[in-house]
Amino acid sequence: MSIITITAGSYSNGKQIAESAAKRLKYEYADSEIILSLVSGEFGVSESDLARVLKEAPSGVGMFSKARPEYIIFIETLLAEYLLKNNIVYYGVVGLSLIKEISHVLKVRIIANLEDRITTGMKLYKISRDKAGKIIKKEDEEQAKWAAAVYDIDLMDPNLYDLAINIGHIKSNDVEDAIETIVSTVKHKKFQPMTYSLRCMKNIAISCRVRATLTDIDSKMQVKSDEGTVYIYTRAIKKKAQNKALEMKQKVMKIEGVKHVEVYVDYDLFSSVAHGQ
Repeated sequence: MSIITITAGSYSNGKQIAESAAKRLKYEYADSEIILSLVSGEFGVSESDLARVLKEAPSGVGMFSKARPEYIIFIETLLAEYLLKNNIVYYGVVGLSLIKEISHVLKVRIIANLEDRITTGMKLYKISRDKAGKIIKKEDEEQAKWAAAVYDIDLMDPNLYDLAINIGHIKSNDVEDAIETIVSTVKHKKFQPMTYSLRCMKNIAISCRVRATLTDIDSKMQVKSDEGTVYIYTRAIKKKAQNKALEMKQKVMKIEGVKHVEVYVDYDLFSSVAHGQ
């Protein structure tokens, strides 16, 4: 009942390895496309808009355009709830930071030889080596910028992963060997779900659902959950703090699994001054 997450640069056989590992283990396979379809159906956001959010690194003071913070929250929510099922192989970067402390998640990074990636790109697009190299460089940079901007992580940081597989060094039957390595590793007792790790995963899913429910009120709030008790940390001008906290509590108490809600308001001094309070 474990979970495997796999990330890789473009043209690194990451998706193929993830799909094959899921098939070998008889696990369910999921990737961004599957999750985005679920998000689109529940929240009414087009899949093209959601996909764009996963490719464009936010920048500048506003970080995102008006709707984008909630898009990320929606995606994380459906992903976290999807992973509650366990027996999942997930290929993608979204949510990597959310589940980094969950012990029954085997986190894998696939590293491929640059020349092999270029060759794959050349065959796929029927383009020159130089052009394929430029495409790969651009896509790697965009993915790295996105992860740094959204999660403040370096995708090449080995501390993010339990297992890094350099398929460029395995050579003979590199993809098949990578799959076998993943399949054998996830069977280790360290990656078997325990009561505590399952509880942590459920807490994350509830926290995400709370954020999705309240994003129209405050997309920048912080949320923590602990076995049905939800702690919300938000900002508000003093005059509106009480009403805001009450509205949040009323909405969150309707969420399945929530037993108690506590809202902590940090008074927004800048807004208070702007409103003459």
